[in-house]
Amino acid sequence: MLLKALGKSLAVISPACQMANVNRQTFYNWLRSDTQFKNDYEEIKEISLDFAETSLFQQIGEHNTTATIFYLKTKGKHRGYGQDNSYSVSRNVKTLDHLTDEELMSIINGNN
Repeated sequence: MLLKALGKSLAVISPACQMANVNRQTFYNWLRSDTQFKNDYEEIKEISLDFAETSLFQQIGEHNTTATIFYLKTKGKHRGYGQDNSYSVSRNVKTLDHLTDEELMSIINGNN
């Protein structure tokens, strides 16, 4: 019953549990302890992803600019689409473990 509800809810847990009258914690217990249940749930998640991809492609086919941009940003990165969110950070880190107590106190007091 819960797996059927998960299929109807496109693998969204809360509404599926409500439809099947199953506590969310019970869902997670089954997911952790029942390999077949976990495999079935993973398959339902893949089917829901297929559903979303099909909808996205339909929107692209209808010349929906937002859908097209989203697809290119997520799937067209190797062709230069999307935003580069990687950053290079470099900084000079000074360690203080080699300093004497007097030198450390001097730094603390602002006499460096």
